[in-house]
Amino acid sequence: MYQLTQLADDQHCQRLARVEAQRPAERLLALARATRRAERAERRLRRAERQARRLRAQLHAPTTSYQ
Repeated sequence: MYQLTQLADDQHCQRLARVEAQRPAERLLALARATRRAERAERRLRRAERQARRLRAQLHAPTTSYQ
């Protein structure tokens, strides 16, 4: 009985050690995903700003065809 308890305890400790070892890797993956999301959001923002400037320029440009 003692051997089974010891074996179960050893397995439990091994699982805990494995989970603890995986956590930093999971954090790194989450950080990489968050960084990619932020970079994509910045690119979308810059694209939207360029489009807004382009549309404003078209709006304020003199239209000679209607004069």
